[in-house]
Amino acid sequence: MIATYRSYLKDLSQINKLRFDSSKLKEISIIIVPMLIGPISFVWALIYLLYGQYTAAAIPIVYSFISLFNLWHYKKTNNLAAIQKTQMFLVLTLPFLLMWVLGGFANSSYIMVWAFFAPIAAIIHEKRGEAKFWLLSFLGLMAFSVFIDPWLIAHHGAMMPKSAQEIFFFLNISASLTGIYYLLKFFVYNKNRNITAKLKAKNEQLLEYTQELQTMLHTDSLTQLKNRTALLEDKHQQNGLALILINIDRFSQINDLFGEKFGNKVLIAFSKLLQENLKAHQNCEVYRLGGDEFVILSHEKNAKKLTKNIAGIVSYIHEHLLAIDDQEISLSITVGISYEESLQLLPTANMALKAARRTGKSVIFYTKEVSLNAEYENNIYWIQEIKDAIKEDRIQLFYQPIMDNDNNTIYKYETLIRLIDRDGSIIAPSEFLEIAKKSKLYKKLTKIVIEKSFEAFKENEYEFSINLTIDDILDKKITAMIFKTLEQYDISQRVIFEIVESESIENFEKVEIFIKKVKSYGCKIAIDDFGTGYSNFEHLMRLQADFIKIDGSIIKKIVHDKRSALITSVIVAFAKEMQIKTIGEYVETKEVQDKLIELGVNKSQGYYFDKPQPNLP
Repeated sequence: MIATYRSYLKDLSQINKLRFDSSKLKEISIIIVPMLIGPISFVWALIYLLYGQYTAAAIPIVYSFISLFNLWHYKKTNNLAAIQKTQMFLVLTLPFLLMWVLGGFANSSYIMVWAFFAPIAAIIHEKRGEAKFWLLSFLGLMAFSVFIDPWLIAHHGAMMPKSAQEIFFFLNISASLTGIYYLLKFFVYNKNRNITAKLKAKNEQLLEYTQELQTMLHTDSLTQLKNRTALLEDKHQQNGLALILINIDRFSQINDLFGEKFGNKVLIAFSKLLQENLKAHQNCEVYRLGGDEFVILSHEKNAKKLTKNIAGIVSYIHEHLLAIDDQEISLSITVGISYEESLQLLPTANMALKAARRTGKSVIFYTKEVSLNAEYENNIYWIQEIKDAIKEDRIQLFYQPIMDNDNNTIYKYETLIRLIDRDGSIIAPSEFLEIAKKSKLYKKLTKIVIEKSFEAFKENEYEFSINLTIDDILDKKITAMIFKTLEQYDISQRVIFEIVESESIENFEKVEIFIKKVKSYGCKIAIDDFGTGYSNFEHLMRLQADFIKIDGSIIKKIVHDKRSALITSVIVAFAKEMQIKTIGEYVETKEVQDKLIELGVNKSQGYYFDKPQPNLP
């Protein structure tokens, strides 16, 4: 018994240094009552005996013995609930009983203050209903004591000396409040520790989600090869690379003849065949670009040696039949190779691939002669068309609603650029925006979109979003125009700027400065196409996003592709933690919308609700 007592005393003395679990802390906070108040009560009884208060002395002696029995019983049975209930009952009733025996409030030196331990202990152990019961019981006994106090004073014979009353008053108030202080200290310590543990667990969970999400975002779900996102990042991080773009010839015929599921099996088998062949070649990585296109990044700097290696791969593919579902499939491939700088690797390899198809060759290296004249002619046409459209005010805005999934109402509109041809045809931005960027006409288009957006929404109450690229944000003239427009129109609280760049952001400082400034006007920030490009959580926090638009390529497959659903759920979980709203793009069917609602996505946008329209309602 003495060893047990010493063990608990040691725990109590080191409560701030040791790391106890919640159950251990609960045990200590309950055991402290009989351990401390039990011996104190025995001393209290001796003092009462010295003053001739024999009946009063019996009460703390009884409490001391019951406390010792409680500790012994707990050591034998480990029944913490029994000791807790017993102690709370004794702590509540005995101080009042002692007060009545001593002759009321004043003569007992307000010893009833010890009874307040009962509701405090109930609060500490988070039993709110019980805490209320013990508090009401305390107040009831107080009210009864106040009622009988005059009678107790009048009928009590042996009064405590005045000096003794003052000493006991000091002891009762100081000792009881000190005990309450330490109980509350254990309570706060336990609470803080639980909060810290929960935050740590959530942080670890988010880190796991982040790692898993990054793996998913960089992996092709069908072949498990690295995907386009991984390719774009990897080729930027390395110099002196050769990019080998591989296309399976007439693959669409396989899909048409055998079906898409069979076609997927062919792609999986082809990817394995490719990887098997590349085992003999070091310093190269295989990616699936999408559809029937694959990419190899190679560190081989010797063009002749690379040509020989690729020729071997082509022969290997042509000679090996793929056995799939009792069918033997023979494949042939066309290859385009580029040694250009990082940004031009993929487009130039694509030009080489197209040149190989036109000439009927299996492999062609990109050279300036290979560059596609037809594309140049097309570019020249569109450059002039864009210039004319700007001059003739044929750049028009279309508006697509974004729905609130809580009440199925329009939350805001996204402004989308369109070019109206002279015959009235509507030209999608995919036809002319890339050419506009290359010809330095893109910034003029951005300014037109900003100007027309503010004009369109100045007389209504809708929120609206404007798409900005990182180049827009880094351009001083465009940002100056944005700030001037925000000051000119008193609608900045309804403006959302969508950052639509899909490549990595290199100048974060300037982007952060821009975001901070537009937010000072009351604007919000949305991140478009989250799930591709710079889609990582660190960037998201630095960009101070208010909205995440989950990439349409994920949303489209969310009903039937478990990976897409998992990616979405991870993004939603993180967004909720960061108090960021989520928007699902390319919602084209009711099934997709229902799935988004199920996963907790806040807003939705897509043809299921409405196509972009030239006029606001």
